[in-house]
Amino acid sequence: MRSLRLTAAAVACLSAVAVLTACDPEGTDTSDSAASAAPSTASTAAPSAAGSASPAASKSQGAPEATPGKAGRLPAGVWIDPKAVPLNSALHWKAGPAKVLGEKGRLRIEELCKIPREDSFAEVPMVETAALGGAAGDWAADETIASFGSSAKSSGAAQSAYGLLSGVTEGLKGCASTVPGATVKVTVEDGMTVAATLTVPQSGGGSTEVHEYLTAKDGTLAELTLHAQLPKGGHPKTAWAGGSDDAVLNPLAAPVCTAFADC
Repeated sequence: MRSLRLTAAAVACLSAVAVLTACDPEGTDTSDSAASAAPSTASTAAPSAAGSASPAASKSQGAPEATPGKAGRLPAGVWIDPKAVPLNSALHWKAGPAKVLGEKGRLRIEELCKIPREDSFAEVPMVETAALGGAAGDWAADETIASFGSSAKSSGAAQSAYGLLSGVTEGLKGCASTVPGATVKVTVEDGMTVAATLTVPQSGGGSTEVHEYLTAKDGTLAELTLHAQLPKGGHPKTAWAGGSDDAVLNPLAAPVCTAFADC
């Protein structure tokens, strides 16, 4: 296990170096995120997320720096366009205000798989989540973003984001060890992005079906989770038709790059 973790960390660091080389070292965080696609500049609050709501219509005053000890406001334009989320044609995802989770906020997959967070990443300066909709017995969609700030200002931000992705990926792949009976199929894993499908047992005999997407872009880790909580033997009301993984991962990563103006 230690050798696997060291290998994952090495891949993460090499990826971070590659990304930083492609970025402008003199870049600054001056983007007004409201200039990104209008529907993607905000998202609805996740019903289960704790924290204070941040206004949907507020404009970014430039990408904030990661400040340890203080949960910052992410640039509004960092969120995915709901039209790029799988099943939009059937379920009509809608954006609204996000919720600030605070420094100890967790990704959805960490909660579903009960993944323990490594001490190095116990706190992340900026963590926010947003739900795009969903109904009982059918798919729901949530996006969660954990950011260490702009990598144009600090290479450590990128290293931290890739390190967090590495740890979360290891936990996702080992979901059955933390939630007995869970099944995992990883369809993309390249050190910068991850896509997977999971079935996670729930108390009472039911299960949660999950399509998980993760991408680390410079100093930020973005997660999109589509999940359906079902009774034993149940199926979502809407049949899955998600398309290719890249068709989700690319629009998940692109707004992060634009909003933080660091690549």
